[in-house]
Amino acid sequence: MRRLLILLLVFLMLPACAAPAEVTEEPAAPPPQETPADPAPVETSPEAPAEPLPPGHFVLSTQEAPLADGRTLRLEAVGKKTDDSFYGVREIRVFDGDQLLQTVRAWEAVEAEWSEGMAEEADYYTTCWAPEETMEALDLNFDGNTDFGLFGWPANNTIPYYYWMWDAETEQYQYAFILQGVSADSEKQELKSTFRLSAVEYETDYYQPDETGALYLARTEIDNWETGGLEDRAARETWVPAPDQRFGPDTSGWCYHDLTLVRRELPVQEIHDGGAVSNYTEIWEFKDGEFQMTSREEYADENEP
Repeated sequence: MRRLLILLLVFLMLPACAAPAEVTEEPAAPPPQETPADPAPVETSPEAPAEPLPPGHFVLSTQEAPLADGRTLRLEAVGKKTDDSFYGVREIRVFDGDQLLQTVRAWEAVEAEWSEGMAEEADYYTTCWAPEETMEALDLNFDGNTDFGLFGWPANNTIPYYYWMWDAETEQYQYAFILQGVSADSEKQELKSTFRLSAVEYETDYYQPDETGALYLARTEIDNWETGGLEDRAARETWVPAPDQRFGPDTSGWCYHDLTLVRRELPVQEIHDGGAVSNYTEIWEFKDGEFQMTSREEYADENEP
């Protein structure tokens, strides 16, 4: 009986002796965060400045180059005096304000046109007899963007220029072609190139832009001072490409003999009884499979009294 009472007493004491339940402490609330001040602006690296001019080099000439988007670039022809008589352009630096957009190397043109055997240091320069004549700026394809040309070298003919054209998509100048005696007629949308073929012949090529701005040959005029009947007036022939032909300024290996003759202007002179002189221009055109004289116009000789 006594043993039973002891067991009962132990059983009644168990709740009081059980280990207390584990209490999970709530983490302390984080201190209120301070609102950060506006972050400092990230400093961007400025455009890399133009490289220092090589020893002996300087800006030979500067041209403004308006663009169709309203900006006006600045073109600086950098070069040096190559010998006692000539100056050479090494590069064109293209600036938009103070930002250098592009450095155009003259070597691009030399390599494109004369890559065979051109490796001398002198080949990295153009050749011109005066600093102010080293570069010209004009709109070659009438798209509102100024292109530029570099005086190539003194020639026993009309001076050849290396030309670069502005690419609005890449905002870079791209080398295009060599042309001689260039002038642009914005009203007619024609680019004219004139040079000498021989002592008595001169060629004038007329280029027009297509819808992409690329230039193509529209016609060629050949002035011959021996063909006509007058010493002070040349006969003129007009040649055009065939419908399936397309020539650009950068197309090499063609001449007007690859084209089709469509018109001839022939100056003639008639001496009448009594010594009176009449000067005419006969117009011959290709019609019905042959050349025919379509008109004969008299003109006054300004040298006659």
